[in-house]
Amino acid sequence: MKTTKIFSWPLMKQSISANKVLAIACTIVLCLMTVVTTFAGNLIGSTSDSTDYTDAQTDFYSYLYVLASYNEMAGAELSYEDFSEADDLTAYDTVFEMMSEQSEDLDLSSEGFAEAAEELSQSEVGLDAYIANFEYVYALGSVQGCFSGDDLDVETMMTNMLEMMGVSSDLVENLSEMDTSAMLNQMYFTIMSLLPILLFIIFAGNALIVDQVDKGSMAYILSTPTKRSAVAITQAIYMIVTPFIMVGCAFLVKLAACNVIIGEVDVAKYAALYGGLYLLTEAMAGICYLASCLFNLSKYALALGGGLNIWFFICSLLGMFGSENMVNTGMGVEELGMFNRLSLVGLFDIDALGTVGSGAVDDSFIPKLIVLVVVAVVCYVTGAVRFQRKDLPL
Repeated sequence: MKTTKIFSWPLMKQSISANKVLAIACTIVLCLMTVVTTFAGNLIGSTSDSTDYTDAQTDFYSYLYVLASYNEMAGAELSYEDFSEADDLTAYDTVFEMMSEQSEDLDLSSEGFAEAAEELSQSEVGLDAYIANFEYVYALGSVQGCFSGDDLDVETMMTNMLEMMGVSSDLVENLSEMDTSAMLNQMYFTIMSLLPILLFIIFAGNALIVDQVDKGSMAYILSTPTKRSAVAITQAIYMIVTPFIMVGCAFLVKLAACNVIIGEVDVAKYAALYGGLYLLTEAMAGICYLASCLFNLSKYALALGGGLNIWFFICSLLGMFGSENMVNTGMGVEELGMFNRLSLVGLFDIDALGTVGSGAVDDSFIPKLIVLVVVAVVCYVTGAVRFQRKDLPL
């Protein structure tokens, strides 16, 4: 009977059968999270891409300023509310014509006032809020501080109010500039997508070798014409190929979800991100494989391989609250960023990988990915060599 030294297909089929339920369940969860985050990202993008009403607000305020100035000079009571309800706009036409004649920069009319109001009314704020804000601007624009003598304005008033409430004006500005899509990507790739894959590699990695040694079934495998080298290589191939299929499924689902939900797909960007996720997965899987080869008892292998990977996951979770985005929005603490340096997940540079396919690629992710590859290779090779040489309780 021919001795199997490199690869055992029967052993591979056994590994596939023993772990198929776990692999399928984790893949389904991973794909569902991919669809959900794509949908959430589209909602966030739609909100941030709202129409800019700055020009309409400027035009509308110009008309309100003309009416307020005329009322102050003539003792009249013209207003937008009266304008919107009036059937006869003669008084407004007269005012706008008179003001336009006094300044070459002005070209005012009742039709222009109505158009500016109509455009601004389509914003989410509402005309009443704009009119109320204008009243503050107009009132404070002509007032000076009783002590400082400085001109008072709404912006300074709001800044002072925020400081009295303990809210920094810089924080408000950072919140308005927050890159929510980047934060969502960070959460998806380092937490939501990593968790189901992590569960798979911990339990599958433990079941492939050390669990069989612990239960005694490895004695049966080695009693067949199957060398230890074939066992080590076959199980290593399983730990390399299965996560690749899982991540590949998530990648294809991401492309399909982007095409259906968003209507466009940046293939190069997501290929880089999911490629980085796979290399991170393999570095963590390599650690589980090494632990499975080092020990003869499952509890020790789980303690080392599972414990280290769970530590990496917890560090990435804490490190996320030390990221620049979180710190700038006041939801994070800069010191927590140190945890990213204590985890393999910190080598998965999502921001840099996300620039692939753009005009300005940040290639700082390359050396980090190389480290992940080295970790994976060293763990797999060391584990395979150790399994072939160690004493087994057969």
